[in-house]
Amino acid sequence: MYENAVPVFEMKNKLSFFLHKAESEGPVFISSRGRPEFVLQTIEDYEKLTNTAPKEKSLFERIQESRKEYGLEDDDFDFSEHLEKLRKEELLVSEREERYLKELLDEKSDLPS
Repeated sequence: MYENAVPVFEMKNKLSFFLHKAESEGPVFISSRGRPEFVLQTIEDYEKLTNTAPKEKSLFERIQESRKEYGLEDDDFDFSEHLEKLRKEELLVSEREERYLKELLDEKSDLPS
C-alpha cells in the first residue's frame, strides 16, 4: 500500500498532478527519507474518514433559525402542531388523489374496448 509513496521532492515538483491524482484515484502517500509520512487526500475523503462532514439541518432546526432571525423565538406559536397539521393535510391530498385515480381507472375499464 505504501510502496508507491511519492517522495516529498517529487510531490513539490508535480503538486498539481498529484492533486488531480488524489481527486480521481484516492489518497496519495508521501514519503520523507524513504518512509511514508504524509497523505494527500480530498477534503471529502477526509470528512468521511473522520466523520466530520457537516450534517444537514432538520426542518425543525431550520425553522428555529428562521424564527430567531425574525425575532420570533419568544412568541407562543407552537409550530410543531402546525407542521403535524400540514403533514395530515398532505396525506389527505394524497388519499384524495389516490381515490381520484382509482375512479378514473374504474371508468376506463368500464369503457368498451
